[in-house]
Amino acid sequence: MKNPIWIYFKGMAMGAADVVPGVSGGTIAFLMGIYERLLEAIGSFSVPTLRLLLKGEFKAFSRKTDLIFLILLFAGIATSVISFAKLFKYLLANHEVLTMSFFFGLIIATVWVVGRRIKKWNVSAIILFLIGAGLAIGISFSGQIEGSSNPFYLFLCGFIAICSMILPGVSGSFVLLLLGNYGLVIETISDLPAAILSFDIDGIMAGLWIMIPFGLGAVTGILSFAKVLSWLFNNYENSLLAILTGFVLGSLSIIYPWKKVLRTEIIHGKEKVLETMRYIPEIDTHFFMAIGLILIGIVLVASIEYFGNKELR
Repeated sequence: MKNPIWIYFKGMAMGAADVVPGVSGGTIAFLMGIYERLLEAIGSFSVPTLRLLLKGEFKAFSRKTDLIFLILLFAGIATSVISFAKLFKYLLANHEVLTMSFFFGLIIATVWVVGRRIKKWNVSAIILFLIGAGLAIGISFSGQIEGSSNPFYLFLCGFIAICSMILPGVSGSFVLLLLGNYGLVIETISDLPAAILSFDIDGIMAGLWIMIPFGLGAVTGILSFAKVLSWLFNNYENSLLAILTGFVLGSLSIIYPWKKVLRTEIIHGKEKVLETMRYIPEIDTHFFMAIGLILIGIVLVASIEYFGNKELR
């Protein structure tokens, strides 16, 4: 395996993206040239491969499942999710426009990167592109569902979110936001490590009550959906890329930086935003800072793709 540490850092980039509503870890994997390898590795887990493990044939199991690659990648993802949960929570709460401007730049560049891999722009590709864009725009104007800490609902959230996260252009965090449980999951991920380190039994149990069903849903989702995605890429790559490119373009409306809150409601002691209005910003210092961060986001995605392709070559 070439540059195992680089795989870990790619995982960190994916994890950082997965924490943010509107940004997809699957997109980062796609940009870095490891997306299909990731799907194949996850999809290789089956009854025959598990039999190898039960028989003690660890080397064969590791080779069949690309286990070292998965361990390094998911270690990087976990590192970022735990490390950046508090940071992004703070940035979105205190510097939302500037933070979302940076993410806006990331998505603009992603539209070009994913779209240019479409080999044939025929009628069906154009229709699928428009469907993807319309779907994302529709989601951006849809209402948010009230969240719940019910274990079965948390399992469902984990299942749906992980399926979204491994799709290029689809943000699992934003799907969690729509399902009403983004704040609950991010707070739990942020607080659980501190509870473990301080031996806070009540905090640990409360965190595990959230994360165990959510994690089981995520594991179930990724093992089942990876096979479906791998099949789609092998058989309908052009069509899948067309609809994903449209979805990425449409998702720009989701993370448009300049929004004014029109209506909120207190639900379970927490303020929930129910309605926002997009507006054209004034041209001032803050505006130019936002534009600068958009450009930085574009350059970052271009750099990620360049170095990802360079490593593959």
